[in-house]
Amino acid sequence: MKKNGSVYVVVVFAALTGYFVYQWWFNPNRIVKARLGDIAAALSIPAGEADLSRVTRLAQLRKLAAVNIHVRIGKRGPDLTSRDELLGALSAFRAPAGGWNVDFVNSDVRVNSDGTARAFATADVTTRDPQTRQQTLDSREITFSFVKQDGDWLVSEAEVKDLPDATPR
Repeated sequence: MKKNGSVYVVVVFAALTGYFVYQWWFNPNRIVKARLGDIAAALSIPAGEADLSRVTRLAQLRKLAAVNIHVRIGKRGPDLTSRDELLGALSAFRAPAGGWNVDFVNSDVRVNSDGTARAFATADVTTRDPQTRQQTLDSREITFSFVKQDGDWLVSEAEVKDLPDATPR
């Protein structure tokens, strides 16, 4: 009788271990969320960034974006239609003197069976005001589309939403 109970415990333990290994290692939702973290890290610019660090960040972003990526920044902002165009725009951009930090919060990832995914997130960009040295926060809603290519999840589309109109009607 004890032997059957031990076998049962081992089977349940093995099933739970398999489940948690899948959730931790192979789950596409987790992988896409990790990609969001990688993108945020590559978009964050430290204060006084050296040129070599800048090139390294841009090279990391290159690995995270599909060749034919499409990025829209608001209704009146740039509309970038390739990875090279995106990287060119990012290399020309200069962050404030104190740098900035990007975090994607409140992310909601939806993975499809056809090797695509959508992620809805809030981008929190934290900077320091040059006069007051106080932290400032700017938040924008972003929608990402991902595609799985050669085993990697790459951003194929990103849309940064405009801030809501604050004028009273």
